[in-house]
Amino acid sequence: MEHNQRNILITGAAQGIGKGIAQACLDQGANVYLLDINEEALNATVSQLRSIYTTNIEAFACELTDDKSFKNALYKGIDHFEVFHGFCNSAASSQGIGPFETFSDEDFNATVNLSFKIVWTCLKEEISYLRENKLTGSIVNISSNSAIRGYAFNSIYAASKAAVNNLSQSVAKEVARDQIRVNVVSPGTINTPGVEAYFAKEPSAKEKLEKTILLKRLGDPIEIGNTVSFLLSDRSSYINGQIISVDGGSSIY
Repeated sequence: MEHNQRNILITGAAQGIGKGIAQACLDQGANVYLLDINEEALNATVSQLRSIYTTNIEAFACELTDDKSFKNALYKGIDHFEVFHGFCNSAASSQGIGPFETFSDEDFNATVNLSFKIVWTCLKEEISYLRENKLTGSIVNISSNSAIRGYAFNSIYAASKAAVNNLSQSVAKEVARDQIRVNVVSPGTINTPGVEAYFAKEPSAKEKLEKTILLKRLGDPIEIGNTVSFLLSDRSSYINGQIISVDGGSSIY
């Protein structure tokens, strides 16, 4: 197994891609610490995972855009697990949708906070923890193919994710000498609860989206998780500073 009792912290883990990442790491023998602002969904996910897996699964509900809140959650996890070997920063969201010129300052600030600042906040605490304790480790940030191709009518989200890509590669250059790796996984269209809700409102959207994907299907959260699990493991020990699209080929369609 890739993660024989390794301890992995995952943000945004209550549902969707974050939950798929947790499942993939658990499949490979990891202990996981799951963080999310949605306490109800987080508790439901933990109960479900504990019914399947025998490794250590803990969770904590917190506001990830707040430095103090995340740091508190991180050190509560350290109290329990003693050490973390890897981190995945998956939590993200956006607010507002529509033509670029109609975006309000409120929606702009909320989207930047939820899609970029949240990664910056978590990443700086994770790097500080690893460096201060002279630990090596692997960190994976979740981006989006919208950062590569743009996203009409959700431009601020796309720009925020492009910032995540650049931040990740910049930090990878800074911390490589400490044997800390930082990579990015960039999902295409993944069948998450949010996407399913969108399809319920727009039944024709699924077929239209599938036509833009070389494999002609949406991705499953576990398929993102499998790539993240690999990048968090020692099997990917020579992969650093990379942006890896997991998208069924939509980015080259």
